[in-house]
Amino acid sequence: MLTQKKSFGRLSAVINPLDYIINPLDNPWFDLSEVSIESCYGSQTLPRSLRSRHWNLKTLKLKKLSFVDTDAYMWFESLKTLHLLSVRFSDDKSVQRLLSVCPKLEDLVVKRTTYVNVRIFSINVPSLRSLSIDYSWAVSRPADVHGFVIDAPSLRFMNIKDHFSNLLQFENMPKLVKANVEVDCDLSEKFIGSITSIQHISLCSKNSKIPYPSGTSFFYLEHLELCTCSQDWWNLLNRILEDAPRLQVLKLKLGNCVQCSTELMDYWNEPCSVPKCLSSHLEIFEWRHYKGTKQERKVAKYILAKASCLKVAIFSSVCIEKNLIFKKLENVDRGSKACELVFQG
Repeated sequence: MLTQKKSFGRLSAVINPLDYIINPLDNPWFDLSEVSIESCYGSQTLPRSLRSRHWNLKTLKLKKLSFVDTDAYMWFESLKTLHLLSVRFSDDKSVQRLLSVCPKLEDLVVKRTTYVNVRIFSINVPSLRSLSIDYSWAVSRPADVHGFVIDAPSLRFMNIKDHFSNLLQFENMPKLVKANVEVDCDLSEKFIGSITSIQHISLCSKNSKIPYPSGTSFFYLEHLELCTCSQDWWNLLNRILEDAPRLQVLKLKLGNCVQCSTELMDYWNEPCSVPKCLSSHLEIFEWRHYKGTKQERKVAKYILAKASCLKVAIFSSVCIEKNLIFKKLENVDRGSKACELVFQG
């Protein structure tokens, strides 16, 4: 049985545990452009009436359903947007079989929870332009290899929040322009080094000791937001400054754990030579949740002194002693005479 709401070419349906199989010949979704289906208990399978050929459906949103497998006649000719929110599959290959019957898919949203039983979530979609992944909640971290393998040659925008995968592999993404990446993965070099076409990135990586292979170039990168939550974040910063010669905007921020008294970073070593982006391109430098520790001051002073094109440097803090913290930066050397120093409480 379905509780459904249909209007203007759209249908939202909530499935309850009773019999909800609809005759495919009397398909209420045949001419719809958008369908949203949610199971009350996360144990229902995809309605049979949807497991057929659909020529007009452009948006499909599934939540807490069990997807057994594709049928021989299942085909979404015009589907552009697909949401898979806590959807359970029969096996790893079932994911790719579903994606393969969506030849024009452009926007994919995946929410993964403990309920989802897929080990390696393979996303191989040539037409995909936007991808969002949320794997931020689970009862426990799985013991075996699990994560995402992404092959999307047309992808331009990506948003990933993943605290549980131990495998993240990006392949063939030459058109990626903007990405927000928050991950807790031991193999960061497997994905950071694969997004060299990026122009704008917000990055939070818990493991920054070996961030990506040497020789990697981020030639097109102009805007970098980097989280300072790991002890080795400065290592990732140094590497990207060296490998992003056209960087214009640099923003440092602290994620969920804002602490004022703890020195989170290891001893910082300044680069052997001044990165090209500092000497010729960087114009905006912002540091949110600045704590003013000894190592942080070293980083701040180095950037202020070496960034010869800097127009504005903004420091913000939530610490009680923020006035004293800011005062220690007021008279530091600045490589750019045009640089405006701004302090925010």
